[in-house]
This record gives sequence, C-alpha cells and structure tokens, in this order.
Amino acid sequence: MTHPQGMSLAELAPGVEQILLAGDGFSARIALLGGQLLDYRRGEQPPLFYLSPQSAYLPGKAIRGGVPVCWPWFGAHSSDAAQPAHGVARQQLWKLAEASRDGKVFHVKLSGPRHGELSAVLDFRIGPDGVAIELTTANHGALPQTVSAALHSYFAVSDIDSVELLGLEGAPAHDKLSDRRLNLPALPFRFDGEVDLVAYRGGAITLQDAGWRRAVRIASAGSHSAVVWNPAQAKAQRLADLPDADWRRFVCVETANAGDDARALAPGAAHKLACRVDFSCRD
Repeated sequence: MTHPQGMSLAELAPGVEQILLAGDGFSARIALLGGQLLDYRRGEQPPLFYLSPQSAYLPGKAIRGGVPVCWPWFGAHSSDAAQPAHGVARQQLWKLAEASRDGKVFHVKLSGPRHGELSAVLDFRIGPDGVAIELTTANHGALPQTVSAALHSYFAVSDIDSVELLGLEGAPAHDKLSDRRLNLPALPFRFDGEVDLVAYRGGAITLQDAGWRRAVRIASAGSHSAVVWNPAQAKAQRLADLPDADWRRFVCVETANAGDDARALAPGAAHKLACRVDFSCRD
C-alpha cells in the first residue's frame, strides 16, 4: 500500500506497529494494537490525549490511554464472566485497510477483529482542526445481535480540579458506583472523588480546562450515551499500568452505546458510532 505524504509506519513494540502522521502544524499516532489513537498534538500545545507511561504494548492486553475501542460489549460480558471487560477489540491487532490524504486531512481506515458474526471497521479523519473517529459494526449473521461499544477517550488535563464538563446539565444518568439512577445537577459537572457513570443525552459535551485555558468539544453521532470516568486516588493505586498520581492528569469522556443505549442489529444491518473532537486555546 502506498502511504500518503506525512504518513509512515514504525515499531511501537515487538510485533506491534504504529501509524505516524505528521501534518501541517499537528501530529498523531495510531497503534494497530486495539486500533487505538494514542496521541494528537498541535504545535507546542499540550497533548489532546493522556497516555500512561506504564502502558504495556502487548497483544492480549489493553493500552491505558489515548482512545481505546470498547467493542462489541461495554463493561462486563452479559453472560460469560470469563470474557474480557469491554470486549475484544482493544486487545487485538487491527489491519491497515486504506490510507489517503485530502489536503491537510489524513484518512486512515482500519479493519478490526471479528467476533462471531460481527465485524468492526474504524475510520479516522485527522487534521489541523482535530480528530474524527467512526466505528462501524456490521452483523453478518442470520440472527439479530445486540452491541454496546465506546470510544473510551482519555483527555489530558492540566489538573482534575481545574476542569468541568458542559452539556450534561440535568441529564438522566446511571451512577455505576452506587448502582443508582439519578439526574445530574443543573450545573457544569465537576470531578469530586471517583466517578463512573453513564449519562443519557445526545449532543456535544465541552471539557473546559482553566489551567490550560483550553476548551475541548466532543460531538457525537449514533450515540445517546456518554460515559464519564476517573478512578481517583484509591483506585488509581490499584491499577498497575497507571502511575499513582496520574489520575489527576486525565478525565475520560466516552462517546458510547452503553447501558440503555445498546443497539440491536438485524441480520445484514450496520451501526455507526462516531465522535468529532476539536479544541481551542485562549492566549
């Protein structure tokens, strides 16, 4: 395959390749392990995504950071506890299917693992204005299939006490820590201790970071749920692939089909889950 100008392949770890994109004032990296966007940077600005320095790059193990792909189920498997949490996509090797460049924007298409009669394809469009990711799930079988998924974005932040989320005000939600249904406050969402919830609302969410004077806008399509997660101190200390204090350096705002937003796919049907991330910084 001929690669467009500014794109190259490099070894991320033994047996694991990554795609390097060098554009007009920006750069990005995509790991073929998990089909995972690892990094996006614009000039001298802070990175858009957090990537743990303790991540392992081994097939069969998920990478901590960037944008992991949870597929074809989110959370624990509904009937088989031996199956990996958040599905199989983030632990397996994907294949580069297409690569092109339209002016300043790279288009990268990856084909993912099959799981039974389900297939997954990822489309990335990455340019100077930000990142767009589209996950397409197709049902090739003769029976309906239920799919849940998430684009599990770890957004880098200056400090967790300096950020708030706009767009979730008053949203119905499932707090997974307490297993409670509730409505979020009619205020910008702030992080206070461990957070693990599914909010049911379409539309864009904006991550305001006062420390970096940055606003990150996360727009979604094919989704009526957003997962918000941060482990806080106690749980972070139990995660072997995360430095103890790094829970302060990221928040996860995930474009999802989670919980009540799981999708039923008829035989021959497909579903697209997509997010568009752009950001602006104040001087």
